[in-house]
Amino acid sequence: MDILLSVVGFLLTIGTLVAFHEYGHFWMARRLGVRVLTYSLGFGRAIYSTRRGPESIEYRVGLFPLGGYVRMLDEREGAVDPAERHRAFNRQSLKVRAAIVAAGPAANVVLALVFWWLMFMVGTQGVLPKVGDLDAESRLAAAGLQEGDIIRAVDGDPVMTLSDLRLSLLNGAIEQQAMPITIERDGSRRDMTLDLRELDPLGGEIGRQPTDILERVGFALWRAPAYAEMAEVQPDSPATAAGLEAGSRIVAIDGREYRDPWALIEAIGSRAGEASRLTIESDSGREDVVVTPSPTEVDGEIVGRIGVALSAHPLDEEAAESMFLLERTGPVEAMGLAVERTWDMTTLTLSVFHRLLTGEASIANLSGPVAIAEYAGKSLLLGLSTFLGFLALVSLSLAILNLLPIPMLDGGHLLLYAIEAIKGGPVGAAFEEVLARLGILLLGLLMVVVFYNDIARLMH
Repeated sequence: MDILLSVVGFLLTIGTLVAFHEYGHFWMARRLGVRVLTYSLGFGRAIYSTRRGPESIEYRVGLFPLGGYVRMLDEREGAVDPAERHRAFNRQSLKVRAAIVAAGPAANVVLALVFWWLMFMVGTQGVLPKVGDLDAESRLAAAGLQEGDIIRAVDGDPVMTLSDLRLSLLNGAIEQQAMPITIERDGSRRDMTLDLRELDPLGGEIGRQPTDILERVGFALWRAPAYAEMAEVQPDSPATAAGLEAGSRIVAIDGREYRDPWALIEAIGSRAGEASRLTIESDSGREDVVVTPSPTEVDGEIVGRIGVALSAHPLDEEAAESMFLLERTGPVEAMGLAVERTWDMTTLTLSVFHRLLTGEASIANLSGPVAIAEYAGKSLLLGLSTFLGFLALVSLSLAILNLLPIPMLDGGHLLLYAIEAIKGGPVGAAFEEVLARLGILLLGLLMVVVFYNDIARLMH
């Protein structure tokens, strides 16, 4: 099911973004009088093709979905009827050619803006950035934060959810700053300073998921007090052998009471092979049961498992529900937020690209089609709002990637046009061919890196 959802999410994501990107080229070309011959989604042999309109434009879907193209009338690709030469792409002025090429990335920026606008109107889902039990050695603890504090602003920018907090901290860590933060404690607000220097948020090891910035600063999420309820008991497990049943709650281990299911799971994990006294609560009251967790290897470590699936049974439903947010805005306010998000993500992405090129960021941060498919499937599961935000982010990334001055990309063509403008004439065919081959080599190396990263992460 997860694989199917990832495939569906990937096709929806790539299909939508590539279609709009190519439509940008298509629309601008026709708007400026250049004749379009083919509009294609995907490369390779056509699995669907039709011709429409008075000019018999071919609309096709290629076998390989990783991209698309718009083919225009061009004398460099074959003989052109003299009556149609004025509509050939190669006959157009520098400004017209540049406008057609730039229209693709521009369409993706517009699409990202629209997706974020819709996301803010549909409603953004998130988790309140309320601090839990912090490690005394963490950066947050060093800044003076305590359990129960809610982070409300970073560097003056409001923080509503964990996602907002992650983005703000990432920006500060990349710039190696000590950032002012505003927290809410016991109903009043206080200002503190969080040191984000020397964190290296863009470092990493190839094949491993880069460490989350929230982990780097030692953020621990506050959880409402809850007992661990057994949602499912696996057959032939230590829990079954001890007579445990679904619906009951584990409230204590060896006399110590737990009101955090995650802490209880860690406690059981540390008791591999050790007989432990569990206090079980059900409708009939409490009883003690002795269970020996089975030693189980997880990520190279031996931990204890008793064979139950646990769910949280909150002691305070209102406190538990307060951790989850759904914020909706009107069309005007949503557009303002969308513009702000587009700008923030553009500057962040450009900053990351710059550091990748200068070697300050690890190529382990690069992801490819496999990661896109995985995240697309997860965002579909989380709802429309999350999926819209995911589409917006990938659309903006696609626009920026295409504007890089690499031959074969839109940015590479724009670079050639810039050289042509400075030189006062088109570059030579031999020089353009060398650049094209270099572009193919660079894109090939990039694809190898991102596929390796994706596959290595899955293997890990």
